[in-house]
Amino acid sequence: MNQLEEQPSDTALLRVDGIGKRFGGVVALDKVDLAVAPGEICGVIGPNGAGKTTLFDVISGITPPSQGRVIIDGTDVTSMSSTHRARRGLRRTFQRVQTYGWLTVEDNILCAMEWRGGGGGLLGDLVGLRSRRRIELKRRERVAEVLEWCGLQDVRTSLAGSLPLGRARVLELARAVADRPSLLLLDEPASGLDQGEAERFGELITRLCGEGCALLLVEHNVGFVMRMCDRVIVLNLGAVLAEGLPAEIREDRAVRDAYLG
Repeated sequence: MNQLEEQPSDTALLRVDGIGKRFGGVVALDKVDLAVAPGEICGVIGPNGAGKTTLFDVISGITPPSQGRVIIDGTDVTSMSSTHRARRGLRRTFQRVQTYGWLTVEDNILCAMEWRGGGGGLLGDLVGLRSRRRIELKRRERVAEVLEWCGLQDVRTSLAGSLPLGRARVLELARAVADRPSLLLLDEPASGLDQGEAERFGELITRLCGEGCALLLVEHNVGFVMRMCDRVIVLNLGAVLAEGLPAEIREDRAVRDAYLG
């Protein structure tokens, strides 16, 4: 079957089938399978070097797999670019905060919607077409909604680079959800957050998934993962070591030996 042909429908918004990735003689991922349904929060944990970030890079299109398929909402996107995947509703954050520090908080969120264009091309820019102004107004209204939803109204005019780590993490989430994702990948979002900030962040992603977004979460904060996730996948040496409910993962002897101690 051609990779861009539609796949049979199922309940999974994201499906990863037999993904493998080699870097020379190093096996970073070894036939990984996973699926995430709309509204589900699925956590991925494992020791350093387990392949978690590589898995995210493959799913988001940054790194091509050596084998296997990535299917989003029934379509095989394995050969699609990261840009095409983003336009199909995939959003991602990274381990390191990557806000546009020279822009305001408000403009960081606004830029997430600019890829759709404003209509009218250069002429629209020059003469300020009425349709262009309507689009701009709707986007500003959406930014205001997201600012309120994420509790960032008080810093909307602040430069993103001036924010403390906890609020910068929230800004990254705000930018990721501004254009209403169907699939969100969060790479260590609780890293560097104190307990109160982590709880607030958890409330935000729970609300997001309540609206039907599928969420895949990589996180070293095991307590955060166990509280937040409906299901947990454990990677070790590039392969799936275990998968199950948080309570099942806590009691899994192989997981405890390899990671949880």
